[in-house]
Amino acid sequence: MITLLCASSVPAQTEILDSTEIPLVPTEALEQALAGIKLTASDISFRNDYTEIDSFRLPVVDSLMRNPVRLVDFADDLADLLFLKRELSLGSLSLFEASDFLSLPDFDADQQLEGSATRVKEFVDSMTSQLTWTEIAFLRDTFPEMLREDVEDEFRSEEELDSLEKLGEELVKRLVPVALKLKQSQYVANLARAAVSFYNRSVHLVDSISAMMQDPLGTAEFEKRIETPSGVIVVGGYGPNRYRGEFVYLIDLGGDDIYELERTDSPQFIHDLSGNDAYIALTDFSIGSGLFYPAFLVDCAGDDIYSGKSFSLGSGLFSVGALVDRGGNDRYIADTHTQGAGSFGLGLLIDESGSDSYQCALYGQAFGCVRGLGALCDLSGNDTYFAGGKYKDILRYKDHYLSLSQGFAYGFRPRMSGGIAILADSSGHDTYISDIFGQGASYWFAVGLQADYTGNDKYMSFQYAQGAATHLTAALLLDKVGDDFYFSKGVSQGCGHDLASGILIDYLGNDTYQAYDLSQGAGSANGFGWLADYRGDDTYQVRVASNTQGYGNPRRDYGSIGLLMDLMGKDSYIGNGSNQSYWMNDSKWGIGMDVDFWSPDTSR
Repeated sequence: MITLLCASSVPAQTEILDSTEIPLVPTEALEQALAGIKLTASDISFRNDYTEIDSFRLPVVDSLMRNPVRLVDFADDLADLLFLKRELSLGSLSLFEASDFLSLPDFDADQQLEGSATRVKEFVDSMTSQLTWTEIAFLRDTFPEMLREDVEDEFRSEEELDSLEKLGEELVKRLVPVALKLKQSQYVANLARAAVSFYNRSVHLVDSISAMMQDPLGTAEFEKRIETPSGVIVVGGYGPNRYRGEFVYLIDLGGDDIYELERTDSPQFIHDLSGNDAYIALTDFSIGSGLFYPAFLVDCAGDDIYSGKSFSLGSGLFSVGALVDRGGNDRYIADTHTQGAGSFGLGLLIDESGSDSYQCALYGQAFGCVRGLGALCDLSGNDTYFAGGKYKDILRYKDHYLSLSQGFAYGFRPRMSGGIAILADSSGHDTYISDIFGQGASYWFAVGLQADYTGNDKYMSFQYAQGAATHLTAALLLDKVGDDFYFSKGVSQGCGHDLASGILIDYLGNDTYQAYDLSQGAGSANGFGWLADYRGDDTYQVRVASNTQGYGNPRRDYGSIGLLMDLMGKDSYIGNGSNQSYWMNDSKWGIGMDVDFWSPDTSR
């Protein structure tokens, strides 16, 4: 086994990949590269008070901005939690204030299963009782419009677009005092705890019903429907069933089923035990979509199709929304705020096996907005992710589309700091396609993460992607094992712009990086950009050599930091640099480093 360890007074977090023990953060190599531009790791830090600190800032965001190198450990820990490789430590991975998780009352801990939907509804209503009906209506009906785009915008005049932008700013102003009431009541943390309790009780209920109605031959066809004050409860048999409408509980024991689902203004739990099923959204806010009240959809087996609209497929808006698929080659299609999207809540999509296809237009595939966590976790299979293609980025380009997806976190500048997003894929040869903003990216005091553990993967985007952070924020793309291909035009591949930190780290494999400009370890407008490749025979290509591959420009009377570090292998470059060399382009605080930092037979 080759042992690659960094020498440090503090034990480094390491991992064995491909029979190789490596440090997750190349601390010693980083210090050596920074010494070439007369800096140290302590110089890579951002204050939290460049602007007024708003009340929605997550402490973990400030912490990671103060020490951006910690993004690597944070992303790996969070991905391992999603992969169930380690237990959650609230002390080390609290996404909200520590007080959010302390001294909370037990929620129905000793209550019986009967009436669980009613009790969780009453609990949520009690938390929102401080709001007026007008404020609740604003959060329920108006705020979602702030997260939508309109395909007709590309045909509007500049005056109309300016008017829409001003309207959006006014809506954010209106949102702040209402959201503050929820934040002060520790709404998200309390709701998450209530949702987990509701989920656990519902799972026990499903197990009980399945045991009572077990058919060894799996041939019983039936549908039992019960009307309750909380909503409709349905239990379906082993044959093909078709369900349409609103449901509180829907439990199906087997068969190839069709679900035509509508928005349900109550807690919801849907559980399908087997079959090749089709889930079709008739309205927004359906299919694993929580709006105030938690919603869960669990499918245990089969090649399934999930066709959602906006706010679907693991969407939590002032709530918790989760979709869990445990087997099969599945297809996920939806529009906006979907496939693991959380805003003032938690949105989660987990797919445990199969080669799957994910497609969305906007704010999806792991999206975290204000006080939100959005996560998409895929545990195995050769998967394809596509985000964009519907809403044009009319302010910048006429021929490119907004994605704002695939591990993208977002805040409302300048009033409300953003959330946390992570797209984590455990294994398989995967393809990721986005356009504008995606693949480990963030905007305005947020943390956007993408982590892929194994497989020969392809990452393709246009701008603000692949470890790209813009405007006081932090982002990371981490790939552990595989021969990977990265393409993006610019502000990508380890780029931090405007007091932001953008990082791309690839550990093992023969990789190819292609970009045009401001990429491959580029710091701009006092940002920090870092691309580090540990091992493999790699290729780096850029169109513009002057602001890439280890570039940091001066701005506001002080500098930016850009680092490109390749630490082992026979590598080739088009642009700057060469194998077994150090280089500096025209920037003052940028450096490139290609050395065999770790010898195959030497432990460092």
